[in-house]
Amino acid sequence: MGKVRLGMIGLGGIANGVHLPGYMKLDNCELVAICDIDESKLKATGDKYSIPEDRRYTDYRELIACDDIDAVDIATWNSVHCEIAKAAALAGKHFSVEKPVGMNYAEAYDLAKTAENMNVQSFICLSWRYHPYTRYVKYLVSSGKVGRLYHIYVRCIKDSGLWKGRKLEWRFDKTLAASGVLGDLGSHMIDIVRFWGQEFKDVYANYGTFITHRPTEDTGEIREVTTDDWCNMNCVLESDVSCTIELTRCATTVPNLISFEVYGEKGKLIYTNDEYGQKIEFRDAETREIELLTPPDEFTAMQSKSFIDLVQGIEDDYTAKITHGLECQAVIDAAIRSCEQHRPVTIAEIKEEIEK
Repeated sequence: MGKVRLGMIGLGGIANGVHLPGYMKLDNCELVAICDIDESKLKATGDKYSIPEDRRYTDYRELIACDDIDAVDIATWNSVHCEIAKAAALAGKHFSVEKPVGMNYAEAYDLAKTAENMNVQSFICLSWRYHPYTRYVKYLVSSGKVGRLYHIYVRCIKDSGLWKGRKLEWRFDKTLAASGVLGDLGSHMIDIVRFWGQEFKDVYANYGTFITHRPTEDTGEIREVTTDDWCNMNCVLESDVSCTIELTRCATTVPNLISFEVYGEKGKLIYTNDEYGQKIEFRDAETREIELLTPPDEFTAMQSKSFIDLVQGIEDDYTAKITHGLECQAVIDAAIRSCEQHRPVTIAEIKEEIEK
């Protein structure tokens, strides 16, 4: 295959800020069509990337039907992820979809099966897999740096829910997003734990909403927020490792903090990413000496390149395929059920209801 001819569906901040700039750096990819229901976004992106007027669509079905497209990238709100991706798969088009895969495990499972049956490549944007520091932590854990694992603590906290005047965008609407920080931020953090070779066994979670009302984007009318601002998950992994995941967008004075702490028989490994930068520390269990670690250049990667490589039949142990997103969706569904029913929920319970 020569250049992969790409259609971009959804032209919001993540598409223009991450996806499209990544594709523009690749010699084996060509952006040939775009789609968005917002005509102002369609014009702005179309003009920026010199997309012909007849390749600017407001209906994703028309873009997918275009014969000059090999693959589509879907960066819409969550409620239409699976609908659009399934249409692409049934048309024989490879696809990349933003996380989480969908609104629940049932539709994500159906999409994964459709992609498999249609023999198309299916990619999920679990973008933390493509950070060099995250990849290096995976390498360190997998190579036995901390030995047998005991505890994993993951935090993803920020103050974005407290921005003055932030409106009732789709992320705060359960009918469009299914959940708040749990799906938006938690999908990444759940995947990181799985990225290290761990699988979730059960989840006990709680979530809540601090900012309960926001102005709508169009009229400014004050309406109820129906998704979670924060979520705490206490999990047991299949290896019996204890795992805690903390999520919030109401952490006062914290623009962005992601941290992974891994405790094992040989010591403690901590990755921190905040406004001051990134670092990895290892503290030896016996000597208590602290070692600062920096990822070698070989751990540098790019999400957009990984998708195009996958379309061309190239993948590695880091590639995030739809099956990885499906596993994350099962954990998200278990966490939601746990919050609603105030009990631990096993991953097997979620899967068996759909796969039986």
